[in-house]
Amino acid sequence: MENNHNFWLPKTNLIGIGAIKDLSSELLAWKLSKVLIVTDKNIISLGYVEIVEKILKSLFIFYDIFDGVLHPNPTVSFVEDGLACCDNSLLDIKKDYDLIISIGGGSNHDCAKAIATVATNGGSITDYEGWNKVTKPPIPQIAINTTAGSGAEITMSAVITDESRKVKMAISSPMMTPLLSVNDPLFMATMSQEVTASSGIDVVSHAIEAYVSIEASPISDALALGALELVFDYLPRAYDNGNDMEAREQMMFANIMAGMAFNTAGLGYVHALAHQIGGFYNVTHGNVNAVLLPHVLEFNAPSIPDERISRICEAIHVKATSKARGIELIAKGIMDLRSHLDIPSSLKEIGMESGDVEELSRNALKDLTSLSNPRKGTLQDIMDIYKSAF
Repeated sequence: MENNHNFWLPKTNLIGIGAIKDLSSELLAWKLSKVLIVTDKNIISLGYVEIVEKILKSLFIFYDIFDGVLHPNPTVSFVEDGLACCDNSLLDIKKDYDLIISIGGGSNHDCAKAIATVATNGGSITDYEGWNKVTKPPIPQIAINTTAGSGAEITMSAVITDESRKVKMAISSPMMTPLLSVNDPLFMATMSQEVTASSGIDVVSHAIEAYVSIEASPISDALALGALELVFDYLPRAYDNGNDMEAREQMMFANIMAGMAFNTAGLGYVHALAHQIGGFYNVTHGNVNAVLLPHVLEFNAPSIPDERISRICEAIHVKATSKARGIELIAKGIMDLRSHLDIPSSLKEIGMESGDVEELSRNALKDLTSLSNPRKGTLQDIMDIYKSAF
């Protein structure tokens, strides 16, 4: 990746309590005929899809629903099922849908991005793994968010599991950025404690990795540090009381800010290593990040300027007298937060097997997110990080 600071975001972002009410006026101007909703059965049961359906019906916009995102790590087969979902009605997804609306968390947004991309570019989503391989604009997408963690509703990236290789593919192209995002905390109030924890701790990893990235800029720095402070202030509250709407709203802002930060600055080895575990064992992404983050931070420490360690300490409300002490305090802060959220503390608890370390390490070094890590590691370095977290 080139060392530049290009900044991509949805053209329109509806943000705040009750923001969903503004969707109708946005859609009205687009003169749509038919849309495809990409979601999952749980989001349907919670009533969020019905809210969007009512908006579409009021505007006389026809729609179909694909609810085949069956678990939190979307796969190539989910994408293929989405592309084929209208076969029985003899519809052509490329020709018959003006828009795709994803409703849910990052898994649903990523699956929708992949469906939209393959619909116009052809082939398989595996053809687009890596950076900027999409050549034709995907079907336009709106992302309506129900979690505070992935940032997928505003980013240009999708993570899709290739079941045949047991690898999570990082796919990134500016063309994949949704046209419009909706972040309404009222859609996040029903998140379970487990989802609140795993998605919230993901924001920590996004913020820290963006801040120490070799692609960081003053813009991404401000967003990353702001997000980090909000998470440490409000995630425990959102976890302890899901009806605390102030905490929900502040976590929504943290999610957006961290997503904006890593969308321009990139990520690092936490995500590169976590993607492999997620692809291999189909486990919760945020929880893996939470386990890996202190160990990757320790590995990266020699390549992180002292001032940046100090700024992270300030954001999480600790004071260090030295860089080494700063690293210790940041790691402790992450582990204390992890403990409060009842997230596992080791890769063994998550389900990783020690015999897979070398294969996972080789794949991690190929992951797109590894390119912006501040310190370049060897295969043995990556294996050692996994082992230290085991």
